[in-house]
Amino acid sequence: MSTLQIQTPRWANPLLVGDLGKPRYRGAKGGRASGKSHFFAELIVERMLSHPNSKIICIREVQKSLEFSSKQLLHDKIQALEVGHYFEIQKTRISCTLGSGVIIFQGMQDHTAESVKSLEGFDVAWIEEAQSLSTRSLELLDPTLRKEGSEIWCSWNPNKEDDPVEQLFKDNKNAVLVHVNYMDNPFVTDATKEMADRIRGQNPIKYNHIWLGDYMREVEGALWNADDIQKCRIEVDAVPELDRVVVAIDPAVTGKATSDETGIIVAGRAGKNKYYILEDCSLRGSPDQWIRRSILKYHEYQADRIIAEVNNGGDLVENLLRNTDRNVSFKSVRATRGKMLRAEPVAALYESEQVFHAGKFSELEEQMIFYNGSGNISPDRLDALVWAITELSQVSGSPVYRIS
Repeated sequence: MSTLQIQTPRWANPLLVGDLGKPRYRGAKGGRASGKSHFFAELIVERMLSHPNSKIICIREVQKSLEFSSKQLLHDKIQALEVGHYFEIQKTRISCTLGSGVIIFQGMQDHTAESVKSLEGFDVAWIEEAQSLSTRSLELLDPTLRKEGSEIWCSWNPNKEDDPVEQLFKDNKNAVLVHVNYMDNPFVTDATKEMADRIRGQNPIKYNHIWLGDYMREVEGALWNADDIQKCRIEVDAVPELDRVVVAIDPAVTGKATSDETGIIVAGRAGKNKYYILEDCSLRGSPDQWIRRSILKYHEYQADRIIAEVNNGGDLVENLLRNTDRNVSFKSVRATRGKMLRAEPVAALYESEQVFHAGKFSELEEQMIFYNGSGNISPDRLDALVWAITELSQVSGSPVYRIS
């Protein structure tokens, strides 16, 4: 086998020192677009080729489908490094043809104290979005990976100083940790730099958190703060039987790399006044991509209705639905008041502990915490959440119809 050529950013050098299992914990935390996930994905490919019998698990706190795992990123890295002939890309895993090595993808919330024992023989666990990892999950995973030389890798965007992953690395002599941001990434694009500069001018606190990787701070004028959201968080399996479920869309009209994201939120109601955020399915993509994802979630959750704002897109959503799935129940909503005014009644429901998050939705919660109505910012995920909870909590009198 020829030499594998990987361009490693300088910031990652400390993570490459030592022998297998020394140190046991290797972590990279910091801001968006710093290259953390790309580094660990390449490190996995290198590990599989140099130790082809390795068993590696890529894990998140919650993983409802492989669509939201690192499987596609690893697939892309294997192709980019031109080593595809050494791997077999299967539906739920990636195998190394040089030995018995395998890469699997799972969510920790799917594990119990009994089922997690299946990971005892694994060599590496890469925890993605490790800021979302619960104390329970860490206490299950850490002692389970006890094979000689086994390691735990973590990549995350810092949230709070007392998050479990932060405590794992704090004063840990068997750990190496780097803090990195997009300015340390030699491969960052000009479009990304422009986006970061725009956020820095609009909201310095948001810029420091999202792009520089500082801990989350409160924003003056925002309707939510991190502590309030944390109080409303529950485990996925604690969601009761729901009486009504909606998929709410805040559509982006274009699908360019610089376009706004399309906010897609799945939410449900139990009883008369308890509301549950089930999934954030938002994405940056073409209208065809976001309408197909919305319809997929509509059927997956057996939702009662799709809700979509039509201020910018006009008849776009209706036409897309008509051409894709005529059996979807759809309601159009039109914004007649400002975003903050529409959000205030929903924030009041949070204050009275009537809204719950089934898991952690980092990007949605960032928008909730940082949006205060100032600047030319589009809180697409937050808008979709507001539409979803508004629909579930009151009747607005807007027309409802089934596409035909």
